[in-house]
Amino acid sequence: MRNILSQMKKIASFFYSNFEVALDLGTSNTRIAINGKGIVLREPTYVGFDTKNNNYLFFGAEAKEIQGKAPNYINIIRPIENGIIADFDAGVALMLYFLKKSIHPFILNKGFLKQKLVCYTTVPSSSTEVEQKALEESLLKSGFAEVYLIEKPLATALGIHHSIFSHKPVFVIDMGGGIIEIAIITLGGIVIQKINKLAGEHMDKLIYNYLHLKYGVIVGEHTAENLKINLFNFTDENKTLTIRGKSLENRLPKSIRVKSNDIKEALIGQFNQIVDMIKEVLEATPPEIINEIVKHGIILTGGLANIKAVNNFFVDELKIPVVIQESPQESTIKGLLKLMNNKEKLKRILIK
Repeated sequence: MRNILSQMKKIASFFYSNFEVALDLGTSNTRIAINGKGIVLREPTYVGFDTKNNNYLFFGAEAKEIQGKAPNYINIIRPIENGIIADFDAGVALMLYFLKKSIHPFILNKGFLKQKLVCYTTVPSSSTEVEQKALEESLLKSGFAEVYLIEKPLATALGIHHSIFSHKPVFVIDMGGGIIEIAIITLGGIVIQKINKLAGEHMDKLIYNYLHLKYGVIVGEHTAENLKINLFNFTDENKTLTIRGKSLENRLPKSIRVKSNDIKEALIGQFNQIVDMIKEVLEATPPEIINEIVKHGIILTGGLANIKAVNNFFVDELKIPVVIQESPQESTIKGLLKLMNNKEKLKRILIK
């Protein structure tokens, strides 16, 4: 009889347990993971809106692909700007699509057997209560029953296999598409932080402006982004890529050969700004923490950490060890997954 009761309790706990989802809603890309299954979605944070019929038609990778190619009545919307929700309705529409694509196939929802959908997500450490509330409301409207918010640097630090609850400080630089967050973390909290809203996507605009001025060519956002991904590096390698755009002189197609040195020249000023920000953080850091940072180094995460030898650039400028983890753009989502499996520590850092 006891065995039967215990089995029934296990079955009941499965059917009525929470279905926990980790969400890294980035300016450029969104990642969704399920507790016990890992990452189930990686897609650009783009939406295509049909102004004729007031309908959202394109989502994620497809919406990004048609940017610059669609008719005038199709608006490509970026629901997230600088890590916070900028278009509420578009954000809800995108989340409904992402949930239907990646989460709904796993949810047990048949008749009276229903699992409650719970979301754990991050916000920039500089976000206001209004911005946090807007994100929470958009996710609740998308179908989540509960939403829990965590400051992004804390989740990111956990995702790179560091304990954020010990007295040993962790210095993290998260270089994403929308913002660059610099934070020193210890004992489960942020000691000092600095944020730059001119991140990866702003760098694409700098490349666009550079080609416009130097070569007299107008290129699209995708072309500028591809040049950054394929050519930009901090080594002596000077690769070349042929691209086609529109001539400023006669508005006709024009091909040019772009070199790695061109992209470095366009972006080096932005990286020098990041170095200056890091120095400002170090200047404001207590001496005992500085000693630990010099010993253990700085960790780079985010999509820009994939730039070849970018850590060497920071080492040369700062004279401090700089480390890049494997798949740095997925550090945040991995950190959220770890927190979901340790509820006691999770409670300590949730935004109330």
